[in-house]
Amino acid sequence: MRFAEPAYLWLLLLPGAGVALAWLRHRQRRLATQRLASPSVWRQVMGGLPATGLWRMVAWCAAAACVVLALARPQWGELPRQVSIRTRDVVLAVDVSDSMRCQDVRPSRLGHGLELLRRALPGLDGNRVGVVTFAGDAYPLVPLTTDLDAVGTFLEGVEPGAIALPGSNISRAVDAGLELLPEEGTGRVLVLVTDGENLQGNLQAAADRLKKAGVRAIGIVVGTADGGPIPVVDRDGKVHYKRDRGGRVVVTHARRSTLARLAAATGGSVVSSTSPGAPEELARRMAELQSRAVGTSREVRRVDRFPLFLIAAAVFLTLGFALSPWRKLAVAALAVLVLAAPPALAQQAPPAGTPVAASAAGAHLPWWQRWIPGGSRRLARTGLGRWRAHKVRPAAKAFAGAAALDPQNPARSYDLGTALAAQGDLKEAAPLLEAARRAGMSAATYNLGTTALEKRQAKPAVTYLREALLARPDDPKVKRNYELALKLLEEQRKQKEQKKQNRDDQGKRGKEQEKGKQDGGRQKPSPQKAANRPTPTPTPGAQPRPQPQRRRPGNPLFGALERAEAQARANMKRPTPRAVVVEKDW
Repeated sequence: MRFAEPAYLWLLLLPGAGVALAWLRHRQRRLATQRLASPSVWRQVMGGLPATGLWRMVAWCAAAACVVLALARPQWGELPRQVSIRTRDVVLAVDVSDSMRCQDVRPSRLGHGLELLRRALPGLDGNRVGVVTFAGDAYPLVPLTTDLDAVGTFLEGVEPGAIALPGSNISRAVDAGLELLPEEGTGRVLVLVTDGENLQGNLQAAADRLKKAGVRAIGIVVGTADGGPIPVVDRDGKVHYKRDRGGRVVVTHARRSTLARLAAATGGSVVSSTSPGAPEELARRMAELQSRAVGTSREVRRVDRFPLFLIAAAVFLTLGFALSPWRKLAVAALAVLVLAAPPALAQQAPPAGTPVAASAAGAHLPWWQRWIPGGSRRLARTGLGRWRAHKVRPAAKAFAGAAALDPQNPARSYDLGTALAAQGDLKEAAPLLEAARRAGMSAATYNLGTTALEKRQAKPAVTYLREALLARPDDPKVKRNYELALKLLEEQRKQKEQKKQNRDDQGKRGKEQEKGKQDGGRQKPSPQKAANRPTPTPTPGAQPRPQPQRRRPGNPLFGALERAEAQARANMKRPTPRAVVVEKDW
């Protein structure tokens, strides 16, 4: 037999001390009755010696001991079982067309989509993941692999304009994804990270190819339906907006309906990148899809036997009340206690410093949760199980209950703050993670820096993530987020300088316009025309003199070399193919 929670066994000292005190009390009462009269007199008068309550106290202490043993979770016996190892083949098709530069979501559509994928990658552990980038054409970036850290590293280098052919061709992305995926088998998924604009290609034909191949499609819509212009940076570093051939500013819109058609045809689904908890929703939608078995493993689970000890505690408790001379009074007191406890506990004010989310959850806790020892720890374990199952909101509710029962524990603040940050409630998460960081939890420092990074607060993000990197220098996640924070800080610095430069330029133009108005009556001298110069006639160059060719021996090898050289020269004289002109190149 073993105990899953052996720390509770120290509480057995309390019922042991209770039994010792009951025995001393029994001895004292026996001596007192013997001093008053002999045992024979007591038998004649009362029919026996007066009860000392020894056995009643022993029964109650035995009930308490059984409760302590139940809290320690005794386990014996094993339940072996075969667990199937299942996996999926997932291809992430990332849109890198110019429309992904649009900043209707921050920092841009592409940046927002890549950040969502980086946060969703841990939920894809155990699956084979590949990456395809597409615009007017599509090319594989990462073959199918189980190394998710390598996938995350390659995703960091994805930028708009990585494909030479401009445009948005989802049909080519489907073809490239099918080339990476196995030709048959279950558990094949294509995840399209795009704004849904399909300017080239036949979308219906692509949906038919996915359906015929048995591949499910999950669409991640990046951007908003209102859309926005496409910023373009010229060689001088100035930002202007992309225009079509008619000179009009291009306004790009996110089109959920495009991905909905693919998902409906293949039995997939669509996820909005702007919804709270989008990475967890993607992992949940992925888990709902069919997977395939790649092997089995033997798992042994120990059997919990604590219900037996709870039954024994109930038996001993009932026996103790049966031995009590105040049976009716005890039953009445127990009924009053059961009826009065819930209102009394409901009216209790939360301790000072309790988080708002924890206070709200504590108000809805069942009254018995406050009476059972270890309630906070049990709720924390429940929340951890839900968190591992990617159920963020139920996990946050359980963590909030645990924090309400034990608000001074920094681990409870850390759990609740992490869950709130995952579901997008950054305002509530920040003070909880800060409290855990002050208590010395380095993981809270990392989560606090990540929260600041999501809120685009570059300076605190760099500060917290630098502190986390010093504590965990070999953690690739900390390194990646620290680099993102540095990039964000540099980007905000450049934006600030650009705004300052724009203000300065506007001020200069205003001064020039004011000066022009003052000099409006003056006549400006016209520029002198350049004298007409005769255009020189190009002199034809001398024709190259023919060089005498050396005669080679009659060896077929030399003849083959000469023919290969002549073919190479002919190929060099061929005109270079012109770039494909795309009408809608965003």
